[in-house]
Amino acid sequence: MALKELTGLNWPLVFTIIVLIILAAVEIYSSRINQGKNFPWVALLTAALIVAGLWISASIVRILALDVAALLLAWFVWQQDKKAGQLFLSAVLVGSILIAIGMAVGGLFGNEASTAPEGTTLKIVICLILVGFAIKLAAIPFSFWLAPLAEKSTPMTAVLVISLLDMAELGELAMLRVEAPWLFTSVQVVWIVLALLSMFGGAMLAMAQTNIRRMLAFSTIDDIGYLILGITAGSVGGILGALIGALSHSLCKFLLFGAVGVAEKDLKHPLTLNDNGQASKNPVAGAAFIAGALGMIGVPPLMGFLGRWRLYFSGIEIGGLVLGITMALATALALLYYVRAIHRVWLGQPSGDNKKNKVKISQIDLSFIFLIILMIIACLFPGILPGIGGR
Repeated sequence: MALKELTGLNWPLVFTIIVLIILAAVEIYSSRINQGKNFPWVALLTAALIVAGLWISASIVRILALDVAALLLAWFVWQQDKKAGQLFLSAVLVGSILIAIGMAVGGLFGNEASTAPEGTTLKIVICLILVGFAIKLAAIPFSFWLAPLAEKSTPMTAVLVISLLDMAELGELAMLRVEAPWLFTSVQVVWIVLALLSMFGGAMLAMAQTNIRRMLAFSTIDDIGYLILGITAGSVGGILGALIGALSHSLCKFLLFGAVGVAEKDLKHPLTLNDNGQASKNPVAGAAFIAGALGMIGVPPLMGFLGRWRLYFSGIEIGGLVLGITMALATALALLYYVRAIHRVWLGQPSGDNKKNKVKISQIDLSFIFLIILMIIACLFPGILPGIGGR
């Protein structure tokens, strides 16, 4: 595969490992905190479709497998909240149709790299594929569906969409960058603008939220901007940084949404900035949220650092120091909304609660601890996952 030849990363193998780890974690989680009727088999079938797609060489079959997984998840979200399900389904259908038409017209459904069309056809193909992926990845200004989904569905449903489906779609975009570079090189500025809009738009919208799940949805959009920028750069470091960032994103979002779900189980209502001192009740969940937040912005010694520093360098490569500083400013905004959530929600003593809480380690806590340790080991010893050390 061209992607492996360029980066040294065996994407199908490594992402399969991450999918299986997250699948095991969400199944443990759902056995302790109800995630909706039929969740276990929906999670299993979604993971199976994504893994099957990773190992199929024909791009049309890979994309079809992801689309079926997306439709299954859209149906499941619909069962939990009709409006969120409708928005997600519309994103899946519109995004999938645009990408399919663009790839068909551009001759991208073969097993080999295609040559660029000419003239107006080239512009149409690029527009269709760019907008299609922007919708499916919830990049700004096409992010209308993600926040309602994160807020109204169960935490592990959001994890299936964000950690598994979206990151698999990101992998498909990276493959296109290698196999059909003309989709990016001829309109590189447009891709960069899309990435920056997602970074800053996602960060500012996250800052505006009081509902923590909505904040996490917009933080996802923020991070997608960095990953798109790395893929747009097209260098070994940029694409590898985006793929490692996607792997880290998958694990961190399980920690973040999982921690929120644990807190909400005790509170019996959605977690907001007004719910203080949650770590005193659920210390491991508090640690998981902090680790997930730090991993998202690439703080060492967590796995996200391996991707984030490569993304900064790829930004400097294509946009000079100005783009590098711009990315740093976006990261500063992300740090602000994560620190605010950690300080207001997790630290301190719960309002009106002076009782000492007896700490019990549950199976969910053990899964949090395992993933935190895994992310630290992956950063310190990248060889644990084939190829994430890069070239």
